[in-house]
Amino acid sequence: MEALSETMKSSLNDPPVTEVLDALYADAAKSDAVRRNPIWGSEAAGKTEADFYKAARKSYMAVGRDFGNLLYSLARSTKAETVVEFGTSFGISTIFLASAIRDNGSGKVITTEFEPEKAEQAKRNLAAAGLEQWVEFRVGDALKTLSDPPRGIDMIFLDGAKSLYFGVLKLLEPQLRSGGIVASDNTDHDGMAAFLAYIRDGRHGYTSAAILTSGERGKAHEITVRH
Repeated sequence: MEALSETMKSSLNDPPVTEVLDALYADAAKSDAVRRNPIWGSEAAGKTEADFYKAARKSYMAVGRDFGNLLYSLARSTKAETVVEFGTSFGISTIFLASAIRDNGSGKVITTEFEPEKAEQAKRNLAAAGLEQWVEFRVGDALKTLSDPPRGIDMIFLDGAKSLYFGVLKLLEPQLRSGGIVASDNTDHDGMAAFLAYIRDGRHGYTSAAILTSGERGKAHEITVRH
């Protein structure tokens, strides 16, 4: 029985991980309250997507706990060793993914973030959670930082600029193994039609399903499996 209980432990229940996640979610709630302010929104109104993310450099735009738990579960159930994340932000989703990699016993989360300030804070957050050794950080334009993708990708998580989802997927697709997972956040946003049409068309080698997670005001996601 003792051996069985050992196998059932999850890094998500480790005190350093839970404490960091609790603190980040509390801070994210404050950040989101500011982000809903019309004055904040006017900083990027009428500008490019790059301008929007520049204005949002202090904002979390984090995945909810339900979806974070789903990311962990997907990475664990597929025994993922190589996970690529597009859009680190402050590292909340990275913590869920890195926890799964640690519990799987080996591997890396390769995560890329456009804003250096966010990437540095994410590094500190992962270190505080005791997960830094399971993460490789890349900073800059994802179409450049992921231009030489790792072999044998088990899972891709897309949560950066929506206009880049398709381009990032096409960069990584040749290395995504059969049975690999593509998890996409915020798929109800504008500009997602071409990306969704591609992954939902079985002729392109995927089976895909749209989901809504509870407690996130009806946020839409897509979970996709490579044939």
